[in-house]
Amino acid sequence: MGLTLILYFFRTAVLLIPVWTTLTPKALLLLDTPSVPAVSLYKFYCLALMGSYFIRVMCHEKTKSYKKPFSRAFIALVIPSIISVITNITSNNAGILTLTAFFIEVVMPTTIFCHYLCQLHLQKLHHLLKVYIIFYCVLAIYGTLCYLIGHNPYVDFIQSTNHTDRIMAQTYEETLRGIRAQGTISHPITYGALLVITMLTYLTVKLNKTNFSIVDYIKITTITAIIVIGVLFTNSRSPLILFVVAVVIFAMLQGFVKAFKSTLGITLIFVVAFSASGVVRDKTYSVINIFNPEIGDDMKGSDLAMRGEQLAVATRYFFVSPIWGLGLDATRNIISSGTEPDLYNSESIIFKLLIDQGTLGILSYALFFLILYRKTAHHISNIAPKRMYLGTIIGYITFIISTGFLDTLQNTIFMSCFTYYIFRAEGIISRLNSKTQETKLEWPQEK
Repeated sequence: MGLTLILYFFRTAVLLIPVWTTLTPKALLLLDTPSVPAVSLYKFYCLALMGSYFIRVMCHEKTKSYKKPFSRAFIALVIPSIISVITNITSNNAGILTLTAFFIEVVMPTTIFCHYLCQLHLQKLHHLLKVYIIFYCVLAIYGTLCYLIGHNPYVDFIQSTNHTDRIMAQTYEETLRGIRAQGTISHPITYGALLVITMLTYLTVKLNKTNFSIVDYIKITTITAIIVIGVLFTNSRSPLILFVVAVVIFAMLQGFVKAFKSTLGITLIFVVAFSASGVVRDKTYSVINIFNPEIGDDMKGSDLAMRGEQLAVATRYFFVSPIWGLGLDATRNIISSGTEPDLYNSESIIFKLLIDQGTLGILSYALFFLILYRKTAHHISNIAPKRMYLGTIIGYITFIISTGFLDTLQNTIFMSCFTYYIFRAEGIISRLNSKTQETKLEWPQEK
């Protein structure tokens, strides 16, 4: 069905990439045979997408070229990765397949997505945003219902495609933290983060309105409630931290008076929720538990002491090759070998970059996120959505520092691309309206 959509409804398939990525997590395997690299359904669809795209480009010589807003951002990521692979080419850590997968699963889908997104008018972009947010609300409701009944048939289906245990989905049945919501995605943290990123994108676009109606407030409140409840049931602190950081940054950047009002409002909402909801209390204590193990229940996640041990291991390997790292697969091989139990799962992008790509890797990702913000913020004229977008980027950086990517990078880039093009379209319409008004004012004088 997915292949049919790509072949016969190509444009629709491209524009719905942020939707079908959640239905085809990397643990949903198409091919899983010993001694052969596993092929996920998502990778297969990406290859089909690329093939269909190149055929269309070759068959249409007059295809209009389009501006690639994030090409420099990808160059910033790819060059250090290539350097790390080349300098470790004789080692098992080089990561040629990892670099290839990055092109297939991230770079090319983003390129194709931007190609068709830039052709949409503002009205169609807003319609597409409605499709995205409705889908993610349905996903959150599905995840919550599965949490409440203690059964998730889609995750059972994902598990049934695994035959060699090389790529496993973290399921609701793993009760180290109790039952966890995860929707149609192979990890609860990934599920929670993608819900939050899409909601923050929706809020960023909505904040561009100067006047809100009662209907707008009802929509925003309902969507936020559905997604936040879905995130709470993941039993994970990381997606909550992403959401809280974004909202706090937005609130604190509004000027003293508005910041005070926003802070007071957020505090009152939190106090009411903390007093009325046991779930909110538990999540609050679980976040405090990171810094003080004596407060709240242990969520069986990483505390600061564990992160300190992971940093010590990562730093030791960093000094072996501090400039370009030990190769894109170095961290993965160290973890799978079991030689460094203190590294655990290297639950931070910082630890992974220190080992895999060294100083160049850290600088490349810093430059990547700087470009990601500046390119989009340049087209956001109103200060409120610009602040929310800044909060989203900083919140996501905080998330990957605390947890790692966990297959969230693709959708984060897709949502950033969408934000770029919808605000670019808003700017074009605004400039055209201004010129029309100027023409109307000047025309009588010329007559």
